Amino acid sequence: MTSTLAAIAFDPTIRGVFVVLTGVVVLCGSVYLLLATNTGVRTGFLISLTCLAGWMFSMGAIWWMYGIGLKGKDPSWIEREVSFTRDDPVAVDELNRLPRTEQLPDPVEFLRDFEANNPEVARRIAETEGENYRPSSLTKAVTIVPQLKKELDGQLNGWRILPESDSRRGDAVAAAEATLSATKVFGETTSSGDYIIKDVYFFGGKKASEPETIKGERNLLEKAWNRVASTVQVKNPPLFAAITLQKTTDVVVAPGEAPPPPVADEKAQIITVVVQRNLGNKRFIPALFTIFNGILFAVFAWMLHHRDKRAMAARAEWTPAKAG
Repeated sequence: MTSTLAAIAFDPTIRGVFVVLTGVVVLCGSVYLLLATNTGVRTGFLISLTCLAGWMFSMGAIWWMYGIGLKGKDPSWIEREVSFTRDDPVAVDELNRLPRTEQLPDPVEFLRDFEANNPEVARRIAETEGENYRPSSLTKAVTIVPQLKKELDGQLNGWRILPESDSRRGDAVAAAEATLSATKVFGETTSSGDYIIKDVYFFGGKKASEPETIKGERNLLEKAWNRVASTVQVKNPPLFAAITLQKTTDVVVAPGEAPPPPVADEKAQIITVVVQRNLGNKRFIPALFTIFNGILFAVFAWMLHHRDKRAMAARAEWTPAKAG
């Protein structure tokens, strides 16, 4: 009890309470005072409660629609597994469907085969990336040539690779980096400089919500249909992300010199971090807030309506006394 009282400070704890109470008394009290002097104490109180509930209902509906205000937890990625070698049993069964890195095409050969059949693409890559460009990962290959993503996805048994241009990749990588730091995979001082992110794969989720592989491949009707299909599909299938990474080589830097760019140690084992998308309850709390105030508004409005009907009936039955 003593520690609880000690934690209560005048600023901002008590000051904040006083500010809220003062605002409620001044704003709501002034409105009620005007209504009470014109319609009576009880009727004015009922009208002010009805208006307050209606306003709270409207505000809650906006919160619910846009996911702002009094909201729940935002969607996030949660850790499911850190697989140091694919030879060991995995906790996430979906990971067994993802081919190992050594079973997938070599990034350089994968790109070279495509360039051999598409001279225009090879010319464009030479102009933007330089002659003899060698991608260090499959992600870089499908980023520079989006057509390769479709071909590679067909070999992933339901998984799909994310190019660097996909905005969802950043959140998944950040979650994997937080997992590695928390579990101290590369020691007490584990940081992003101890490893290099290779590829990011997705599995599950709503198919209609998948972005275009090649910009402009879908017409307006297909985009509208996917939007409707995604909205109608109420239940969200589980969405997993597998982030592959490799330890960097140890480099000795002389005092005063800048460290060289990190380079992956080709002899190191490929580590796979699996995370799952938690949709959270961002709109659940504002939804409850809106429904609760909507019920209060309906009840108070019905009470006002019932009160008016009783008053109208009483006035209809009343006959004024005749003079003389």
